[in-house]
Amino acid sequence: MRETPGVIIKSKFKVPGTKKKSRRYTTYLDYINRPDAKDSREQFETYHNYMEDEMKSSGLFTREDDRLDDEKRRAVRDIFKHAQANGSILWQDVISFDNAWLREIGVLHDDLVDEKRLIQSTRNAIDSMLQKEKMVHAYWTGAVHYNTDNIHVHVAIVETSHMRERGKRKPKSIELMKSKVIHSLADRTKEQEKLNAFIRDELVAHKRNRKISTLPNRVLHPELVRQFKDIYERLPEDKRQWLYNMNGMQPLRESLDRLTDRYIDIHFKSEFQAFNERLEQEVSFHRRSYGDTEKAERYRTTKRQDLYTRMGNAILSEMRDLSKEQATCEKNEARKHPVRRAFKQQKIFNESLYRIERHMNDEFEHLKNQRAFEQLERDIEYGK
Repeated sequence: MRETPGVIIKSKFKVPGTKKKSRRYTTYLDYINRPDAKDSREQFETYHNYMEDEMKSSGLFTREDDRLDDEKRRAVRDIFKHAQANGSILWQDVISFDNAWLREIGVLHDDLVDEKRLIQSTRNAIDSMLQKEKMVHAYWTGAVHYNTDNIHVHVAIVETSHMRERGKRKPKSIELMKSKVIHSLADRTKEQEKLNAFIRDELVAHKRNRKISTLPNRVLHPELVRQFKDIYERLPEDKRQWLYNMNGMQPLRESLDRLTDRYIDIHFKSEFQAFNERLEQEVSFHRRSYGDTEKAERYRTTKRQDLYTRMGNAILSEMRDLSKEQATCEKNEARKHPVRRAFKQQKIFNESLYRIERHMNDEFEHLKNQRAFEQLERDIEYGK
């Protein structure tokens, strides 16, 4: 299902013309700068007086200037003329807006247009696209038009040197332009920060500071602890795999997600409800702005997956700590038992050695006494 998008971008390109069509590029500049493109009495009656003021008329704008005087306009025409002569392709983009969407985000109010925001959003979009396409030597100009049912911006781009031969740009580059336009005009940073803050600063931080396998949880939340132990006992032997997105964790991810759900239900039930409400608002914004339900659903899936991934890794971190503690205890016990056994063995050995030594000493003394007695008898026998 698709809705009317808030923003649509259409793109095409032209190769340099022959001598017969040498004015092709500069005439395009004349077209996008023509007076009838700047006003429509039927669509913007209350805007007519505003547009009559020459200082506030649309006209051409560039990366550096919101308005071009005659001298700068001639300089731009010369840049495009030389680009064509040198073989540059001419890229033509049209950024078209749903006027109702512009009203929703406050760019269009009582038929007055915040043109500065339109111009700046165009700059952000074109600069991002050129970086992604690595069009280092590109030069562009644009103009806001009001001559159709939808306000739109015409953009013309050429390369002043190192011209590329192919005019086709990557679809992701055009998508990036669209994304930059949308988020420049409707800044959702604060709303998205609230979503991220719940995941990282509240939920995950709470988990890191409170272990699941504690005595209070065993008493109050035994099912939570049981789930924890069940996963722990099924972890891969290779501890390098103990990260949520590692291949070795694939069989356990569903169990980890259920443990996360249980943890949230116990500690963050109301906060999670508020999180889901904010998330649905962002999904709705994506659907309205891009006109694409699939893209909006991907946003929801991505944000939820971020929650489960971060919580899963926090839980696995506790499991790694638990594994280290158990290994240390086992190592200490393994040390204690051999030492105790060795001590006992050494004691027995020493006692045996002592007894042997005493016996030998006794035997030696007895032997000395026996020899002395026998010598005495011999002495008496021979009359010594």
